[in-house]
Amino acid sequence: MTFSLFATPTWFNGIDLIFDTISLIVAFLIAGYSWKIYRLSKENKFGYFSFAFILIGLAFLTKIVTQGLVYFENWRNTAMTVLIPIVGRTTAGVNYSELFFRSGYFIFMITMLGAWLLLFFVSQKRSGRLHRYYDVSQIALFVYLLLLVTTVANLRYAVFYLTSSVILGMTVLNYYKNYLDTDKHSRSFLVMAAFFALTLGNLFSVFLFLNPFWYVVGEIFLLVGFLILLYTYRSITRN
Repeated sequence: MTFSLFATPTWFNGIDLIFDTISLIVAFLIAGYSWKIYRLSKENKFGYFSFAFILIGLAFLTKIVTQGLVYFENWRNTAMTVLIPIVGRTTAGVNYSELFFRSGYFIFMITMLGAWLLLFFVSQKRSGRLHRYYDVSQIALFVYLLLLVTTVANLRYAVFYLTSSVILGMTVLNYYKNYLDTDKHSRSFLVMAAFFALTLGNLFSVFLFLNPFWYVVGEIFLLVGFLILLYTYRSITRN
């Protein structure tokens, strides 16, 4: 018997890993494009953007491995062979298999929430952000809160998706303001639309307790959001 943090539609098992793999590739491509823009423009925000999407890529990689072990018995058999006694054994009342899966979800959640938070800071317009003592202390506080939230979310997955939705929702508001300030430039709209899709993807996943199908809807919106961002960044680098 394997541990799973939330129920997913059986017919979608494995398909979501394909979605996540595409999102992982897109995240690393965006990180590369952002780094290229940073090297040309020397604007710190693009460096932070690149780092945030590296975190997102690592988060998806962790989720793919963890969910793959939940879905596929041959993956679990391989893991048991390589990682015994960490996976698949219970000793002195400690279920190491469940501990392994929870550790995987914890890494996925804390990495993803950290990336969302960094993108939120990047979306703010204040000059000198991420340099002043006040901003650094704010980040330290938020990191502590993220650790706390992730620990709770490992018991209640909805906490993770709800927290992600709140952070991304605030990011959307920042990009909406940027969209208005740039005389409604098309690229600003696309960035705002991408983060709005990411917000919806996380928000729909909050309601998995009502129907596992919302997981499918959430995955679709997440993929759409990443693809819109990739299109936007490719158009920027081409110019």
